[in-house]
Amino acid sequence: MVTFALVLANLAIFVVELSQGGQNIDAFVRRWGLVPADVREGPAALITLLTSTFLHAGWFHLVSNLVYLGVFGLPVERRVGAARFVSLYAISGVVGSLAYLVAQPTSQTPAIGASGAIAGIIAAHLVLHPGATLGTLAPVLFLHVVESTPTLLLLLLWLATQLFSSVASLTTSTGIAWWAHLGGFASGLVLTPVLRKRRMAR
Repeated sequence: MVTFALVLANLAIFVVELSQGGQNIDAFVRRWGLVPADVREGPAALITLLTSTFLHAGWFHLVSNLVYLGVFGLPVERRVGAARFVSLYAISGVVGSLAYLVAQPTSQTPAIGASGAIAGIIAAHLVLHPGATLGTLAPVLFLHVVESTPTLLLLLLWLATQLFSSVASLTTSTGIAWWAHLGGFASGLVLTPVLRKRRMAR
């Protein structure tokens, strides 16, 4: 499953991030996170539109994102296929980065995290499974009393975790890139119907 591979990739890169130690983390985040002001200075920084989506501000930020990736990603991957799922994940992440770049073109604050990509996956799940509840999404994880609750509740909870993760950050040089969340979510809403139709046509 590609979903598990992405989870492992995010974990591995976070370990590399932690290995920088102390003040070096800020420099590492500055180099590989998305800094709009740096992108304006030259094309070399364009790679950070993607690399920034594999960095995280702390354990809470990482774990909350990966839980949502696992819970929402698996059913989406099963519906659209592995190759299209990777495309959806990567494009949503990059579109989220671009949204932050456009909204904050002169910002010196690095944007990091897989939130844009995961917002796209969550949007895809809402498109593919509009009537899904917590029980149908992951019956093992939820009690019987809440299994009929719409998965939209998880989306709101995820947004709350993004807010809290900024407080529990490893580095003081990052903030919440809300435009990245919105850009990734919009990307998922637009791409999913196209990916679903192509898969059905095969």
